[in-house]
Order: sequence, then structure tokens, then C-alpha cells
Amino acid sequence: MSININLGAWSSVFAVPSAVVDEGLKFADGVKLKVLLCLLRNSDKNMEYADISAITGVNVTDIPEAVEYWVSRGLLSDSGNSLEPAKNNSLSESKSYNNSESELKTSEENNSPSPKGNELSKPQQKHTPVAKPQKPDYVFTAQRLAADEELKILVNEAQVALGKILSNSDTATLLMLKDTCGLPLDVILMLIQYCISIGKSNMRMIEKIGVEWSDDGIYSVEAADNKIRLTMQSNKNFGLVSSTFGLKNAGSPTKKQLEYSNKWISEWHFSPELLREAYERCVDKKSAVDFRYIDGILKKWFNGSVTNMDELNAFEKSDKKPVTKRKTSYDINELNKIDTLDDF
Repeated sequence: MSININLGAWSSVFAVPSAVVDEGLKFADGVKLKVLLCLLRNSDKNMEYADISAITGVNVTDIPEAVEYWVSRGLLSDSGNSLEPAKNNSLSESKSYNNSESELKTSEENNSPSPKGNELSKPQQKHTPVAKPQKPDYVFTAQRLAADEELKILVNEAQVALGKILSNSDTATLLMLKDTCGLPLDVILMLIQYCISIGKSNMRMIEKIGVEWSDDGIYSVEAADNKIRLTMQSNKNFGLVSSTFGLKNAGSPTKKQLEYSNKWISEWHFSPELLREAYERCVDKKSAVDFRYIDGILKKWFNGSVTNMDELNAFEKSDKKPVTKRKTSYDINELNKIDTLDDF
């Protein structure tokens, strides 16, 4: 006798850690849950962000944040090349944000409305952000937005500047910059205006630069203004260097490339003519563009007070070592005797 049990939809199931239901449902929003379920369902496949987006309908730009959330909560472990189940599947509670009533109450007390006209200028406590700040979840963000007048002002001003209604994820980014990173409201608004001015007004760029500002201790309008000025000058210097070198599609410069460009132009004041000469000598020698090698050439010229091609030619002529005459291995008197004998 053959037996066949038709399980219907139950014939194809996959495992979901109990911690996701017991501890995760309360704090994780729908985007994070969708991404997690998709990863668990396709655990035997190599999933690209585009694949996850096609299956879940989640915007591809929101997927990295969702993955990082489950890693930060201790459910998944990032080995660098792949995601693996964490050894302890209970969700971590040691995050920068949680939804306990005591924390929310403290937040409300610390963020009570200030007198009108002074909302954006009151002193802010400086924070030391974690290595990789985590954005708060949907529930916590909504609760804070309902109770925190400062956050309401920030969101309204940001919406006007960006010309759009902010999503909960966008609001969570602003809340993270304000609370975890410790940036004052006026500094965050300057950050948004700066990103708009350089054509990079998406929230991911605002978050990236905001975290960098926090790491650099940019906690005042004056410091932010100076940071923007230096950043714009650094980008201008690199643009001049890359143009002089003939580098097409140079892309975003590395930190070291910016340092070299600033030194060569703002500190050593080299002309494009000398920069090009150093570049060509580097390529002739190394068959590649090597900023470190070019820096060595320019350092020698700088120490020699070279400012133009004429001075470079004169410097290199004077820098040549004198030719040492070879010592003779015979007696000059004996040579004279030979010459005398030749006369006969």
C-alpha cells in the first residue's frame, strides 16, 4: 500500500529563528523583515541586492541597511565574504536605541521645547559615536517624532530644503545624526544645504558625510563652515591635479590623493607645468601614475626652491656630481723620458 500525504503549501517550508518572532517583531519594520525572510528562503543561493529587490519589492538602496540591522542585532554574522547564522540566535539588546519606556521618558525630558527663536542655537551635548552608528527602528523613530519638538523642526526644515516628504527611514537618519552622532540641528541643516549644493542630496550621502563630520568633531556652525571650505578647496586641488595629469573619469579621490594634492598646490604652490613634468617623469620611470613617486620628485624640487622650468634646469645642472678624474698608475717622470727618447 502506498501512502501519499498532500501537505499543500506546507510541503515547502524553511526555518525562521524563534528569536525573530519572540524579540524581533516588536522592533523591526516591514522592510527589514522582508529582507530577512527572503535571505532565509534563499539561503542556498547567492543573492544580489537586485535579486532581493525583485523578490521583495524593497528598494535596492534600503537593502544594505536591513542586512546591517540583523547583523547588528546578533542574528546574522558577517564574515566579510558571506552572511552566516550567528552563534547566539537571541537578538542583542545592547544597541544605541531601544523602545523601553524609561529611555523614551528620558528622551522627552532632555528634548523639551526651548523658547521660540532659540530652537536651533541651544547648546548640544557632544557625543562620541559608535564605530558604525545604527539607525533607530520604525517604532522608536515614530515615538520620538511625536514627542520631540526639536526633531519635528529638523524634519520640517529638511523637507523644505530637499523639496520632498521624508520617509520614516529618512527621519531615522536625521534622528541618528542628532542623537547618536551628536550633531546640533543647525549643523545638520548646513550639512543638508552643502549636499544640495554639490548635487548629492540623497539621504545616504547626507548620512555618510554627517557621520564623517561627527568623527571629525564638527559640532558648531563655525567648524562646519570651515570643514565645507576645506573640503571644497581639497576637491578643487584634486581636480587641478587630475586635469594636469590627464586623468579621465578619476572618480572620487582617496584620502591620500587629497592629501598629496593639497600639499602640492596649497602648501608647495607648484604650477601645472611642474606638476605635469613630475607626472611625465613618473610615467616614464614606473609606466603608471604613482602619487607617492610623484611626491618624492616634487619634494626634491621644493627643497631646491624650484618654482619654474628654468629654475628646474638650473637646479638639475648644479645638482650633477663633478666627474672624478681617473688616477694614473704610472710615474710622470718615466713618461717624460719616453717622450725624449722618441725625439731621436
